[in-house]
Amino acid sequence: MLGEKLNKWYSLLAVLIYFIYAYQARIYEGAGLLDYLDLLVNFGLIMLIAIWIISKSAVESILEFMILFALILYLFVLHSYVTYVDISYYFNQEYIGNPFVSMEKINLIPFYTIYNDLFGTVVAPVTIIQTIGNFLLLLPLAFALLSLGILTNKYKVVLTILFTTLCIEVFQFLINFSVSGYLYSEGGHRAVDIDDVILNTAGGIVGVLIFIIYKKLILNKITNNKVSTLN
Repeated sequence: MLGEKLNKWYSLLAVLIYFIYAYQARIYEGAGLLDYLDLLVNFGLIMLIAIWIISKSAVESILEFMILFALILYLFVLHSYVTYVDISYYFNQEYIGNPFVSMEKINLIPFYTIYNDLFGTVVAPVTIIQTIGNFLLLLPLAFALLSLGILTNKYKVVLTILFTTLCIEVFQFLINFSVSGYLYSEGGHRAVDIDDVILNTAGGIVGVLIFIIYKKLILNKITNNKVSTLN
């Protein structure tokens, strides 16, 4: 069953599912033009990335189709948490000028945040969950890139994860700077942290290791079953 093939473009249903969810969550009664623009811009950007990923994916079984389908949903959820741009904010808030860089929201000391979140004086479930969440954040992406044949070199996958997490941190820094000129922005609400890069990359490495195990235990078994069936 898992070895059967399914047209990979059916995974666009994941795009439709997320759009319906996002529409219901963000478009409320009395929503204005900016609310629709906000949804369409953010949704449209990830949809284009999803289409590109589908075009590059090698889907030879239902199992791989399920991985692709999950990857598309994952990309939308990931964007909503780490790179979502609230376009309406720039029109609805009062701009007072003088944008600045809030150093309180930046950490460039490796393992400083990790240590404080796990072993500091104030350790709470939320800080532990945040650390685990950052570790797991890009793990699925690393696994999917290999399992779908988008990338085949494991070292390139790790470098892709590193590049992705660096882009996320730079993007969050730019968002903080862009909103800092607005009243009550407090320099933005996103943290820019070298420890996020460390955790995201470590998670990506684990994603690669999981793929190696997956390939030995599942992919090879499916291939062997196909060969046995043909013989």
